[in-house]
Amino acid sequence: MHRRVLSKKALNTEDCLEIAAGISDLKHHADPELQKVQNFSLHQDNANIMFSIAKQVFRGTALTFKQYQLVKKLLLEYYVDQFTDHGIDLKEAVEKLRQPLRKIDSSHWIKFTTVKDRYGQDNNTVAIRFPFNKKVIKYIEELKNNSDKEYHYEKHTHYFPIQEQYIYKLVEIAKKFDTKFDIEQKVLDIYNELKAMEKVPQDYVPGIYDFKFKNYPTKGQDICLSEIGEPNYQNLYRYFDRRHYYGLNYFNTAKVAESAKDLSTLTKKVLERQSNLICINSNTWRLMQVLEMVDELKRYPLLVLINPESCYEELSLFNNLFTNYVPKKEMSVMFRMDTKKGNNAIQFNRYVKTWGLNNNVDKNTRIVYISNNKVPKPLLKNGFRPKGILTIGSKKTNSTINDYVHGHDLIMQYDSDVSPHYSYGYYKAEQI
Repeated sequence: MHRRVLSKKALNTEDCLEIAAGISDLKHHADPELQKVQNFSLHQDNANIMFSIAKQVFRGTALTFKQYQLVKKLLLEYYVDQFTDHGIDLKEAVEKLRQPLRKIDSSHWIKFTTVKDRYGQDNNTVAIRFPFNKKVIKYIEELKNNSDKEYHYEKHTHYFPIQEQYIYKLVEIAKKFDTKFDIEQKVLDIYNELKAMEKVPQDYVPGIYDFKFKNYPTKGQDICLSEIGEPNYQNLYRYFDRRHYYGLNYFNTAKVAESAKDLSTLTKKVLERQSNLICINSNTWRLMQVLEMVDELKRYPLLVLINPESCYEELSLFNNLFTNYVPKKEMSVMFRMDTKKGNNAIQFNRYVKTWGLNNNVDKNTRIVYISNNKVPKPLLKNGFRPKGILTIGSKKTNSTINDYVHGHDLIMQYDSDVSPHYSYGYYKAEQI
C-alpha cells in the first residue's frame, strides 16, 4: 500500500516521470482517484531516456540539474494531454521536486594514487577520473582491453598499472579534450619525457637496427643469439615473429619483408598478427599448412593440447602430419587415458606405444602432447618452455592450465570461427 500523503495537486516531477514511464506505485495508493492514474504511453522519440531516468528516481536517486531540465522539457512538450485527461496539472507538478537536486562532481584529472585490491592490499596506480562521457569512455575501453587483469574501476575513476604505456596513452586521451583534465605534474613529467624519446626512437627503443641489436641488454642478446643466431636476412623474420617474446620493438619493415619473401602465405599472415592468440580458419587453411607454418617459424618445442574426448583421432591426425617434419624420437606424449573410458582411450594408449611416442622430454624434444586439462608435473619441474602452443578447436582454456597457456607469445587454435569467449575481455583471439 502506498504510504505517502498525496493528492493530484501534490504530485511532483518525479511522480509524473514515473507515471509516464508506467512504473509508478500509485496503483497501490489508498486514494481511488490516484489508483486510476494508469496506462500512460511514452513517446517513441524519448521513450528510452525517459524510462531510464524514471528507473533511477524510482530507486531513490535524486535528479541532477541537467536531468531535471531535460525531464521537465520532455514532459511539457510530449505529455501534457495525457496528464490533463487524468485531471493533473502537469505545468504545476513539474515545478516541484521530491528530493533536492543531486550535485555531480565534475572534476577531470589524472594522477598517481593507490587502490585496494581484492585482498585489501594497496596497489600503486595511475588513475583518470571524469564524469560520464561516452567519447572518453570509448578511448578508455580501447586501452583497458590490454590490461583487464590489473584494471580497476570505482566511482567514475579508472585505475591502471603504473607503466609507461598507460601513462602516455592516458595523457594522450586527456589532451584530446583541450584543458578539461587537470594532470598531476609528476605524471606530466613522465609523459613529456616519453614524448621526447618518441622523437628519437633509435636512442631508446630496443630493436634490431641494420642487423645489430641496439638499446638491448647484453644478457638478452646472448639468449637471442643462442636461440636464433646473429641477425641476418635468413633469420630476421624469426626475430620479428618473436618480437614480443624478446621485447624487441624496432625492425626495419623493408628488411623483414625481404627476409620473409619466400615464406608461405599463412606464415606471412602469422608474422603480422597483433595478438598472441590466433584462430587459424579451418575453412581457409589445411592443417598441413599450419604445421608448415610452425616449421618455417621454427616454433619448437611445440606444445600440442589434446582433447581427451577425441584423443585418438587428434593424436593420429597430428602424428601423421608431423612425421614430415619431426622424427618420432623427438616427440613425446605426456599423458595416458583410463581404458575404462572406452575404445577411444584404448586406441589412444595403443597408438602411443606402437608409434614409440612415450619418450622422455629433453632438450632435443620438439613436439610434446598433453591433455588440454592438465599440465604434467615433469614439464614444470624440468622448466620446459614451449615456443608455441597448438590446439584443435577455439574454446575456453581449462582453468587448471589457463595461466600456463596464456603466458606464451604464440597460441594457435585451429577452427572455423573464434569462440565467443575470446571475443571480449582480457584474452582476445585474432582470426587468420
